Amino acid sequence: MDIKIRNISPQVISEIDKIAKQEAVSQNTLYNKIISDYVKCNDDFVVNILPPIVRALVNQELDRLSEGANSTINNVYIAAQKMINTTEKIENLLTETLKNSEENSITNDEILRILEISDKDNS
Repeated sequence: MDIKIRNISPQVISEIDKIAKQEAVSQNTLYNKIISDYVKCNDDFVVNILPPIVRALVNQELDRLSEGANSTINNVYIAAQKMINTTEKIENLLTETLKNSEENSITNDEILRILEISDKDNS
């Protein structure tokens, strides 16, 4: 069936022409696609079924992202706890060392060795 369309502005025709060239299709093919897509989009079935489908997909993606965020939060919490424990050990070690500085002197290497051993014990 042939359809004539009248009173289309030159700007719209120019845009259609550009799009047709970009898509490597004829103007006729592009007009057919535009009209077909418009009719499909206004089909009651499509209009009614699309929102629940999109909602389900969005909810599924949000659930997946939420699981990843919870995992990340747990990992950060565990790392923070380990840092707190290590800081407390260093504080206790340095406090003891400062109190007994005349009796004992401890080197950085010894501190690191003690921390490594305590980390192994906690793992």
